[in-house]
Amino acid sequence: MAAEVMDENTRIRWTNEMIRCFLETCIDEVNKVGRNGASLTKDTWTKLATKLEEVCHVKPTQKQLKNQYDYLKGKYSGWVYLRNKTGNIYDPVMNTFTLSNQEWEEFFKGHPKAKTLKTSPLAFPDLCKALFEGTSATGSRVYAPSSTCERTVVSSSFPSHFHSTQNLEEEYDDDEAPNADIPNVDPSIVSPSPHSSKPNKKRAKVDMDELAWDMKDALQTLVTRQIPPVVPSVVPPIAPPFAAPPVAPPVVPPPTTTIDACVERLNTLGLDPSDPLYQAAIDIFGHTTLLREAWVIMDNDQEAILLIIMFLYVYYMKRMRLKRKRDNTSALTGRQFTDELLQGNDRQCLDLLRMSRAAFIQLCDHFKAKGWLTDSRHISVEEKMAIFLMIIGHNQRYRVLKNRFQHSTQTIHKIFHEVLDKMIVFAKEIIVPTSFNPNPNIPGNNRRLRRVFKGAIGALDGTLIHAIVPIQEQHLYRGRGKGECYQNVLAICDFNMVFTFVVAGWEGVAHDSRVSSEALTDSTIGFPFPPPDKYYLCDAAYTNTRGFMAPYRNVRYWLGDFRRRRATNKYEKFNHSHAKLRNVIERSYGVLKARFPILKRMAPFALEVQRDVVIACFAVHNFIRKGGLSDELFSEYDQNTEQGDNGEDTAEEVQSHGNTADQTYMATLREEIATQLMQNGE
Repeated sequence: MAAEVMDENTRIRWTNEMIRCFLETCIDEVNKVGRNGASLTKDTWTKLATKLEEVCHVKPTQKQLKNQYDYLKGKYSGWVYLRNKTGNIYDPVMNTFTLSNQEWEEFFKGHPKAKTLKTSPLAFPDLCKALFEGTSATGSRVYAPSSTCERTVVSSSFPSHFHSTQNLEEEYDDDEAPNADIPNVDPSIVSPSPHSSKPNKKRAKVDMDELAWDMKDALQTLVTRQIPPVVPSVVPPIAPPFAAPPVAPPVVPPPTTTIDACVERLNTLGLDPSDPLYQAAIDIFGHTTLLREAWVIMDNDQEAILLIIMFLYVYYMKRMRLKRKRDNTSALTGRQFTDELLQGNDRQCLDLLRMSRAAFIQLCDHFKAKGWLTDSRHISVEEKMAIFLMIIGHNQRYRVLKNRFQHSTQTIHKIFHEVLDKMIVFAKEIIVPTSFNPNPNIPGNNRRLRRVFKGAIGALDGTLIHAIVPIQEQHLYRGRGKGECYQNVLAICDFNMVFTFVVAGWEGVAHDSRVSSEALTDSTIGFPFPPPDKYYLCDAAYTNTRGFMAPYRNVRYWLGDFRRRRATNKYEKFNHSHAKLRNVIERSYGVLKARFPILKRMAPFALEVQRDVVIACFAVHNFIRKGGLSDELFSEYDQNTEQGDNGEDTAEEVQSHGNTADQTYMATLREEIATQLMQNGE
């Protein structure tokens, strides 16, 4: 039977047999040759067409194959979203979802490519999972300070690559004295007496050190369990006259603790003399008398071998600690360096901490007043905050700050994550809507335009923040025709350059309209919906609907477009005025990225940590602005500047949200404002 050759403009009716063949062939080719980013390789498309021709007698074009691939991918993405929703809405037998018409409409806003889920189930979910799992943006790491659910976090323990023996000499907790050493393995001094009033010294929190201390405690317990307690001598009472002499107790000879006796006991274990365990046991015999006594009277061969292993490990750790040499030898300690910043020229704070000294002191006082940060034995709150700000303000690595503040890299790591966790708490307090009824006469730019756009309460836009991504996930973060990886961040700011909403953590391939749609439909995000008569200004990547005013499409818009040629009609007048007002979000992003270079070149943290760093930068930005503190960067960006399109591809098809009535309302309002601007000659 001859295969039916499909024309590129002909719509294919995909049967279940064709879909199964399509999915199975794609999975087989991906397993053999891999992918081309999130899509398939050129050869795979050719083989896929050949396979469909052989099995199903249909020969689709490459464009039709790609359309089917994108369709199934979008439908699977929507299926996963609904499958993971709380509530008993999924029927596993029929593979369908039980939603009301209103719930379906809300779902379609965020997943327009999955509209057919309402009428037809996803075909072959298992095959779709095998093919599409991990190939599309899911927003699994998304978090907003206004969110009501817990954010995904990763362990803040010290990275394992710092635990290698070559770095062990510098990985200790600064709460321990710098010259502290591992005590002698002698059980009499390994662990303090249970009746000792002296508190235990805090040990290093490195995994290898913890294991060493645990082994010492176990070694002490093992040894003391084998040695019988010493019975104190009791003076016998005076015997009465003519009493029979007391019978003396049998004399138990003490265990033989000579080296020869220990070696004889060792030979019963059947170890070869060249075995490291055998050689370690010989070292035990020459160490202390208590260890030899415990060794001789042990009944169990396994306990004897365990004693050897414990001793071998603890002794090895001791040898490694003896080799440690402190390399933080600067005369200026971290505390002294911080004091110099606070007492010296204010220019130092601006250059190193990216804020004025007054702002830095207020920030530290706020964290202390809230109880979020406290002074430790060797490190003050001011020093902790300075370490954190120098990391995000200059994108410096732990080892650079290790030498600057004279602490170990482990301590720098611990302090950074301690402050970062509290910054997320701070963000919940500082990144909140200011007012839905702003006064158009407040100081700022374009007050005349704000009186015309009297319903505008702020601007909404997304921006791309550089990200360091594992190679297996880079295709999800590398988009928009760029070679770098990014996370997509959506934010809203008022006309005072204060951010009122932030959601971070989206993969870079996710379009702004997708990010906003998810934020609008996810009730846990806490999106600040404006009142019915208010709206946010947004660019053409968003739908012009109630609450969101977009410019006219296919009409010049960016400020640079009007530099040499003035607006000639009401549509261009509107777009020019709209761009002037919406430019506040571009300037706010400009201040943010100029203050924190880590947003332009992220450090290699875990992706969840990178997301939290972004939110922390927004929080510090708001603190400085809300405090009304003098700041050079805000002064520099306080005027309208010609900003580009922020790296966003607005040519992509806009995902609509809002019903027809809402879109008609905003279109009418936009037309009225455009007419008023034309009449006023703005």
